[in-house]
Amino acid sequence: KDIIETLGSVAEDMKVAFPDMENNAFGLTADDPIEPNRVWYFRRPRATWSGPFKHPTAGVLEPPEGGKPYIAPPEACSIILTDEGLVQYQSVGYVTDRFTGDNTGGRGAVFGLYAVMGQEIDASVGSPITSLLQKVAAMLPDGPDGKPTIPKSYSKPEDLPAWWKDKRMGAEA
Repeated sequence: KDIIETLGSVAEDMKVAFPDMENNAFGLTADDPIEPNRVWYFRRPRATWSGPFKHPTAGVLEPPEGGKPYIAPPEACSIILTDEGLVQYQSVGYVTDRFTGDNTGGRGAVFGLYAVMGQEIDASVGSPITSLLQKVAAMLPDGPDGKPTIPKSYSKPEDLPAWWKDKRMGAEA
């Protein structure tokens, strides 16, 4: 539910801004010796910023004439499945090598997309600015349509499943 709601707040706008997005997923493996229900994979996204993006706080961002390429570094991602095969948890955007010729400043996931659009956000774990932005977004009320006005980076504590034990949220170290 949280993944869909969070992505839903920006996903349609990202499709307009980057209509030719290719995730280029590869290297799927389901043989994690510690977490047998976890599937790991990599991705090397490519796209062109060629349409307007409705930024949640900065207004509409327009691409340069002719567009701008989005060349992301390789990212490690994973999903944890329940015994019934339902997605229980998803991780995305963990950059594995920031020296591969990307144009995102080594940023993965949405941080890389924002960087290409000139909105550079520190994506490092423990970043005080990113942690603050994530906390503010989590406290804001939803819009009139019931969707987040600013994308949320993590679930509300009361929405976390009982199996989730880590107290850290988002960029917190």
